[in-house]
Amino acid sequence: MPIELEYDYAAATAAMDKFSQDDINNLKEWTQNLDKSKYVPKDLTDKQLVLFYNACYGDLERTKACVEKYYSCRKNSPEFFDNRKVNSAEMAPIVEALEFSVLPGKSVEGYDVIYHRLHQTEPSKYNFDLGVKLFFMTIDMCLSKRGPQNGLIFLFDMRGVKLGHLARCGISGFRKFFVYLQEALPVRMRAIHILNTEPVLDKLLLIIRPFMEKKFYDMLNFHHKDEDLEKFFDTVIPRSNIPQDHGGTLPDTQTLHKKCMQTLQAMEPYFKEEEEQRIMALPDKKRDKAMEKAFKNLDID
Repeated sequence: MPIELEYDYAAATAAMDKFSQDDINNLKEWTQNLDKSKYVPKDLTDKQLVLFYNACYGDLERTKACVEKYYSCRKNSPEFFDNRKVNSAEMAPIVEALEFSVLPGKSVEGYDVIYHRLHQTEPSKYNFDLGVKLFFMTIDMCLSKRGPQNGLIFLFDMRGVKLGHLARCGISGFRKFFVYLQEALPVRMRAIHILNTEPVLDKLLLIIRPFMEKKFYDMLNFHHKDEDLEKFFDTVIPRSNIPQDHGGTLPDTQTLHKKCMQTLQAMEPYFKEEEEQRIMALPDKKRDKAMEKAFKNLDID
């Protein structure tokens, strides 16, 4: 069964700086001829493909590489991409511990903005793998509802981050996270803004810098907790699209987070269908094992 994304295809493609339906048809034909060892589904829809096409600025070879990397990452990181249910017993604690939201407006330059921070700051409440899973679910929600866009900004509030949080993050997890973010994510990444920088920042950068490409590292922008954000509001994200916790006019971050989680819960059928699409694209033996695991997850829930 084809995956149905929610955005308006005609409106989205009409607004793109480069689009050719012939290119999308070419990509669909390409997926049909791929070997199953690539893990790429043969029933990708136009809506799915155009996300990659837009992220790669209409370059077909880059788009194909991005698609292959996307499905390879999802196959090899089940801890991030399988059994995605915000109301499951596994996810409930991290839903309480963190805050995520797709901010309703845009940046000054017209980019989408995804916000994240700790809600519970005790390191014992933090789980890196589940936090990444929730983060990527939020990005998928943004893509499904808004479709291909000209850019995306990540806005992270570092308040409360401690060394204890870093101790709960594995090197393997960091490596998988950054490979997906830099090579497979079907968005045009524009900037990462970090608010309320904490003393632990230097140690964090020391750990993650080896996994970051220069162009990605150069997207980082740091804002000290005593910084006057007026220039930030004028040049990056307007006050009208900032939570009131940071001097903006949006509702508080917890209210925005709860609304985001409600939306993710409503999207549970989508996440289930997306996983099933990936399972059906696997070679036969791997597919059978993945289906067995998926059924076990259903039984647990």
